[in-house]
Amino acid sequence: MPLYSIPYTFIPLYTNSNYIKRILAVLCLLAAIHFFSGCEKEIHIDVPESGSQLVVEGRIESDGITKTPPFVLLSKSTGYFEPTSLSALEALFVHNAQVTVTVDNIDYPLEELCLANIDSAFIPLVADFLGISQDDLGLFNYCIYTVPIADLISGNYLSGVPGKTYSLSILSEGKTYTAITKISELVKLDSVWYKAQIQDTLGFTWARLTDPVAIGNAYRWFSKRINLNPNGEPKDANFIAPFGSAFDDKFINGKSFDFAYDRGHPPGGETEEFADEVPHYYKPQDTIVVKFCTIDMDVYRFLRIYEVDVNNAGSPFASPSTIPTNIVGGGLGLWAGYGVTYDTIYGTK
Repeated sequence: MPLYSIPYTFIPLYTNSNYIKRILAVLCLLAAIHFFSGCEKEIHIDVPESGSQLVVEGRIESDGITKTPPFVLLSKSTGYFEPTSLSALEALFVHNAQVTVTVDNIDYPLEELCLANIDSAFIPLVADFLGISQDDLGLFNYCIYTVPIADLISGNYLSGVPGKTYSLSILSEGKTYTAITKISELVKLDSVWYKAQIQDTLGFTWARLTDPVAIGNAYRWFSKRINLNPNGEPKDANFIAPFGSAFDDKFINGKSFDFAYDRGHPPGGETEEFADEVPHYYKPQDTIVVKFCTIDMDVYRFLRIYEVDVNNAGSPFASPSTIPTNIVGGGLGLWAGYGVTYDTIYGTK
């Protein structure tokens, strides 16, 4: 098919020289466009090398139900074009660091624990922190920093309390890194429900929230399905944050409003394991536990840009961005406090 066409008009060309000139001008212009569109120039972009930096993924939370200890994962950043393998990823873990959490002027040293040393009773907590299934934990030698194993076994260990501020200190390879986060006061959802969006078969989770009058509140939404799949296992192994899970009260301060979320997917879980599931949608039969969190503004700002960056990953049209961090001392990542409340939406039989 030709790239362009010129409509034919029956006019004696010798009687209309201006017409001929116009035709020639159009043909010359189109030829020029065609010529230049075929030219290609190879562009080389030198990506500057960046030194390896400490990456911190830390969280402390309070929910009043489960006593969750703080977890901190330390690793090193790597170049974008560096080769990736399981052994290379394991080599990025930072070992033998001195990690301390301080609250109310009391220091709580954390201990490095690898999977082989973690009591099986706490495997679900570690899996939830990492956002992976318990089965997948055995595929990789994860090492994290948390309260000492003896304290985990005895049940006498540090956990989060709403309204308190928690300082993190890390001494690694002669450098000190610090961070501060606060577990904001709990804000409970007024109500939660399932609402069909496509006929009566598929829908989203809905909730009603009354935001406190004081401005500066921020939130994050997680959920998981606990009804069983055809294999007899819970549909979701862990709580999952959908895209756009974090929001603040800039436009909703002091108001009561309804909002909805679709069903999120775990990392690498964009495809469905079972044929009767539809991505992003819940089914009326799903029993859904909602984990609604209050977070401070530093955590919100990190998550807002992080989620956009992850969603744009690989897109050549995405604008480059710098993800903020609350790690002081040259590190990357986030030390986050979560104030957690739970609600359950029961599915139909």
